[in-house]
Amino acid sequence: MKKRSLLLFCMVVVSLFLTGCMGGVGLVEDVEEIDQSTRIIWTTEVREEINYTSGQLEYIQDEKMYTSWFSTRLRPALDWMKENSEPDDKVLTWWDNGHLIRGYVQLEPIIYTPSRNLIETVAEGKWDEEKMGEFANPDDVTNVAYALLADSPTITIGIMTRYKTKWAFVPRIDMKKVAGMAVALDERAEDYLDDLGDPKGTVKHKVLFKMADGWTVKGFKLVYQDDYAYVYELPLE
Repeated sequence: MKKRSLLLFCMVVVSLFLTGCMGGVGLVEDVEEIDQSTRIIWTTEVREEINYTSGQLEYIQDEKMYTSWFSTRLRPALDWMKENSEPDDKVLTWWDNGHLIRGYVQLEPIIYTPSRNLIETVAEGKWDEEKMGEFANPDDVTNVAYALLADSPTITIGIMTRYKTKWAFVPRIDMKKVAGMAVALDERAEDYLDDLGDPKGTVKHKVLFKMADGWTVKGFKLVYQDDYAYVYELPLE
């Protein structure tokens, strides 16, 4: 009898620990089915003081499953694009937003993976081609970086027109993602960002920094904005 009571007590303690009720960290997982080929796995760390939730996007395309991060903050902008675009529309955005566009919005970004020469700018310096896709063509990565860091929107428009791209999706946080773009252009991130990671005054005229701050950009129409992302439309003839 005593052994049984002790066993039940231990099970209760373990359960309380896993759910965070004893001040530890418990994990709660929830799956949101978007459609037959797309889902988001939400993982919540249950803590005594505050809960933290992160999302992982999983989608199947061309008989292959891809995984990527997912952001609740960017979801309203992504939902807007999903509701206001055509299936054949293409999107200009930096590569690490690419799976959000490809898997969740179901449009085609110019790039959705880094080129091999950008591996040093990827988290932990690693890239799983099986789960996240093959390395992108370095010329495409260079063109996207050039379009975003262009001094004049005329250059951006020329590159987007070449790729038949209608939308530019620019999260505010992309202002701090210059390292990879600089590598693609054989430049230094230090030339763009100060010691705090903010754009220097000498580069704020560039297309990326204007779009990521919601400025008017000649030739483009700002069609969506919130606290975290902007969507620009390039009218195609």
